[in-house]
Amino acid sequence: MALLLVATVIALFIVYRATAYQLRERRFRRFALEHNCEDAPNLYTSYFAVLQRLWRLINCRRSGEDIMDDILSPDFERRPTFASMGFTGTSIVGTMDPANIQALLATQFGDFETGERRYKALAPVLGRSIFSSDGSCQPYRRIRSFWFLILFAGPFWKHSRELFRPQFSRDNINDLQATEKAVQSLFEAIEGEGATDGGICGDTDLLPLFYNLTLDTATDFLFGESVNSQQAFVQKAKSGSSMDFSKVEALASEASSEQFAEDFEVLGGGLQQRIQLQALSWLGNERKFRQAVANVHKFTEHFVGIALKSVDVEQKSKKDYLLSALANQTRDRTELRNQTLAILFAGRDTTAALLAWCMIRLTLHQEVFVRLRQVVLSEFGANGDESMTFAQLKACRPLQHFINEVLRLNPVVPFNARVAVRDTTLPVGGGASRRSPIAVRKNTNVLYSIYTMHRRKDLWGKDALLFNPGRWERRLPFSWQFVPFSGGPRICLGQQFALVETSYVLVRLLQRYDAVRAVDREQMTKMRKGIGLAMWPADGVKVKLHKARV
Repeated sequence: MALLLVATVIALFIVYRATAYQLRERRFRRFALEHNCEDAPNLYTSYFAVLQRLWRLINCRRSGEDIMDDILSPDFERRPTFASMGFTGTSIVGTMDPANIQALLATQFGDFETGERRYKALAPVLGRSIFSSDGSCQPYRRIRSFWFLILFAGPFWKHSRELFRPQFSRDNINDLQATEKAVQSLFEAIEGEGATDGGICGDTDLLPLFYNLTLDTATDFLFGESVNSQQAFVQKAKSGSSMDFSKVEALASEASSEQFAEDFEVLGGGLQQRIQLQALSWLGNERKFRQAVANVHKFTEHFVGIALKSVDVEQKSKKDYLLSALANQTRDRTELRNQTLAILFAGRDTTAALLAWCMIRLTLHQEVFVRLRQVVLSEFGANGDESMTFAQLKACRPLQHFINEVLRLNPVVPFNARVAVRDTTLPVGGGASRRSPIAVRKNTNVLYSIYTMHRRKDLWGKDALLFNPGRWERRLPFSWQFVPFSGGPRICLGQQFALVETSYVLVRLLQRYDAVRAVDREQMTKMRKGIGLAMWPADGVKVKLHKARV
């Protein structure tokens, strides 16, 4: 009797699920017909094809394949918009059509969210923060100090942007003293014991030095003091052994600045694995990752405590910094820690990657290097003695055109994703013409590729794959054709901060060095890519720099 009852319950459950599925399908087909939708072409309809592609992603470093050019981009190049199957069997839509990207990020913004997948990948480090949160994937009832704002003022991401917006004002961006200090440390790291008699500054991999620079400027902006990771790097190189940097710089709790920089590297790699592998992220060194999380949280909480204490005693800080401003808005230590780390990761990784791609392009395109250096010397002088401002850097059109062209061909965030929160549509991609709207089921992941859209010949001309900053002198791109910093309500808050810092560092490098050569030009020409929170040159930026005579 009991066995019969169990069998009946199972049978009823199967019937219920099948009936519910049929009703959903019928409702969705009716929805598609009402909106004149046609199907997008289908790719990867078998689990074997999906698993094969996943293996290529995991193994690309060893196999020598480029993760963007060889694995991800060909899908979009075959079909600007397509449907596919995900690793877990979920539906996926991929697109590089500007109209669809505009719909995702702006005109149909309410139909899509960043989703639970991103939250689960980033939450161990960033918790609930501006980049890991939207309106539905986290239990807002757990918020303590700002629960009433969430209920009555909109989603958590919106609340986060309002907290940060004043700190990215033009006045704060125009304060370049910390950037100049970081540039001087960069020069010291590049030149080591000094240039040779011929002015050559050794074989230098600029990529880790750029990561140090942006970590130093980002921590100064956030904490009010830099962790001085570049100085630690230089001193360690000079000594030839590990030093006790706790005696060089102040300790943050029990974690030194050097340890913070090392843990930050571990977290970057760990988050990369979590984003790419999701449920299989445990294949990495989970113990090391969790220890790095604990260290970085402890380090950041030290500065949170200082900021809250200064607010308590109404102590005026010697300089304005983001964490102290946030402490005036909320006393929730966890929120302050998470929000600060979110900005730290974004500010450090993306700007360092952009600087790295800029130097690769200057190295590979010598005519651009010579021309841009002439412009810099003409507008900013040769010695770096004159102060530079936000307005001056933005007004240097050849410099901005160069950076735009780097961002076009090497966007630091090459692709992104949204999740449909209801049955909805995208404007184009369906039918034989590929111009009909397509229907998108609720919970479908929509991947959009900025990288491939920026390289489309029908949008950018026959020379779309050529590096040509001069194209920006002739015309501006059509709307939503060029979106290196996203767009719509969640457009990057730190866009101008990153562009000004990149511009400043490039000007100072061009003032100091009058020639740059690749250590291995053939390897640099391949421009293999690594992808995590940003896209960086997987083989580094190994160059020889020639110091100009003053």
